[in-house]
Amino acid sequence: MDQRTLNDLVGELRAACEALGLAAQIAADGVRPDGFGQLTVSIDGRVLRVAVTTRADLRPASAKEFPAIGEHATRIIATADGEGDPVDAGLVFADRLAEHTRDILQARGWGWLDRRRGNLRLWAPGVRLDTTVTPPVAADAVVRVRDAFSATGRRLALWLLLHPHDPASPRAISRETGISPGQVSNLLAALTAEALLRRDRTPLVPELFWALAEHWKPKRHALLTLPSPHELASAPELQTSRWVLSDTCAAAAYGAPVAVGPHYPVDLYVPDQKTLSWVLARSTIAADFGQRTATVAIAPDDLVGDPRFRRTEAGQDWPLAHPVVVALDLAVDRNRGREVVEQWQPDPGLAVERVW
Repeated sequence: MDQRTLNDLVGELRAACEALGLAAQIAADGVRPDGFGQLTVSIDGRVLRVAVTTRADLRPASAKEFPAIGEHATRIIATADGEGDPVDAGLVFADRLAEHTRDILQARGWGWLDRRRGNLRLWAPGVRLDTTVTPPVAADAVVRVRDAFSATGRRLALWLLLHPHDPASPRAISRETGISPGQVSNLLAALTAEALLRRDRTPLVPELFWALAEHWKPKRHALLTLPSPHELASAPELQTSRWVLSDTCAAAAYGAPVAVGPHYPVDLYVPDQKTLSWVLARSTIAADFGQRTATVAIAPDDLVGDPRFRRTEAGQDWPLAHPVVVALDLAVDRNRGREVVEQWQPDPGLAVERVW
C-alpha cells in the first residue's frame, strides 16, 4: 500500500462516518513495515490505532492469513523477525465480502467497510460499530434487478461458474439456459453492481461461488430406506436418468479431502416435486436425521441434473453432480463442509476449473 492509497482510505472512512452522523477525526499515520496502512481514528472519545488494507476481492483462505489483533492478539506481526506497533483494530476496505470471509475476519479481530453492501464494522475496546452505510453507487451502476440471486439469478450464477472462462453473452446464455436475453442482461448488470463479474464479463471467482453458496439452500428429506431398484426402474415417470449424487459421497468420489465409509448416507437430487412426492410416499422416513441412509431433495436448478454437466464414474450407482454443484452442497455446512471446500484441489484429470 502506498501513501496515496492510504489517503484515499482516510477520505472513504471519513465520508462513511459523516453519513452516519458520527463526529470522527481520521488521520493517516503511514504504511507499516508489514505492508498494512495505519490510521489514527478518534471517535466517541476514543483514540484508536487501526491497521487498514484494501482489496478488490478477499478470499476466505487469504482472510485466514490476516494476523489476529484486538482481543485476539496484542500486536500485529510486521515482519518475520519482529513485531510492529500495537494496534487496536483492523479494517478491510473491499468491493464485496462474502459472508464466510466476514466470519473469518471477525474471528481474527478485523472489521470491514463493504463498499457494495454498504456495511461498516469497526470493533475495538470502547467502540462497537456495526451498521449500514450508503454505498457509493455510480449513476451507470443502477440496475433494474433488485435481487441478483432470485431463482433465475441463481441459475445464471451457476451457469457462469460452470463456464468460468466464457465471457457472458446474453444471447448465448439464453440459448443454454432458457432465460430471455433481456433478463440475462439485467442479471449481468446486477452481478456487475455486486462486483461479481470482471470487466471482460467472466465471473469473479471465488467471490461468485461464495455469494451463490449463501443462497444455495436445498431442502433435504432424510430417508431410512429408499425404494428398491425394481420399483424405481418400473416407474419411468420418475426420470431416474436425471437423478444425481452430490454432497459428501460425491466429493469423496471426486477425491476431495473427506473420508466416508461404504455405508455413508447418499445425498440425491431428483428433478421435480412430482418425483420427490413419489419417493417420499414409497420410502421409510427417518425419525432422526442421524438415522438416515439417504437424503433426497429437488435439484436447486435443472442444470444440476443436466447430462452435459454430470459425470458417470465406474463403481457408482448414480451419476455424480458436477464438482461445482458438489462444492456448493459442501459449503452449506459452515463448519467441516467449508473446510473441505477450501482444501479441495480437483484432480487435473477432471478438467474442472476450481472456482471456490
